[in-house]
Amino acid sequence: MKQFSLAFLTMSMLAATGSAFAADPVTPTKAGTGQINFTGVINNDACSVEGAAGKEKAIAVDMGAVSIKDMGTDTAPSGGRLAANDFNLKVNCNQGTKVSMLFDAKAGSGVVAGKKVLALNAGTESAKNVGIAIMNSSGALIDLSAPATAKIESELNGSDATLTFAAAYVTTADPKTATAGNGNATLPFTLQYE
Repeated sequence: MKQFSLAFLTMSMLAATGSAFAADPVTPTKAGTGQINFTGVINNDACSVEGAAGKEKAIAVDMGAVSIKDMGTDTAPSGGRLAANDFNLKVNCNQGTKVSMLFDAKAGSGVVAGKKVLALNAGTESAKNVGIAIMNSSGALIDLSAPATAKIESELNGSDATLTFAAAYVTTADPKTATAGNGNATLPFTLQYE
């Protein structure tokens, strides 16, 4: 009888242990919840401008600190003592795309009234009677006063191209009336396809 009791006791212990292992697993406690939001736009642009950053696809050109006495004029931007500040726009296009670049000063800082140069951003801290002249790779002034004259197309007839420009602060009235201040400006551009 002792053997039967010992065997029964052993079986009972094994059964109890087995049922403990078969119990439901412990449900973990949530430590917090959240979500990840992805944003963006998928487009099928035939061209893009390398180095253009952010939603506005902005390109930064540092003009530095320039003295009024060293500036050229809106009609002779290269006439000052200071050289113009060169900048490049590298345009990457699909093969065979015919594209032109249009500067739209009126959608940005504007054009100095009666002139061909970019106006500085309006504000009490901006320099007065000063603008920014934009020149092409040959050094010729680009007339920003009208869409037809602010369009660059001769260099963009294929795949990739690097467009070289220069920008210079210029006086837009008698240099004696120019005043010091901030020289910030915005010049939007658009790539147009044919």
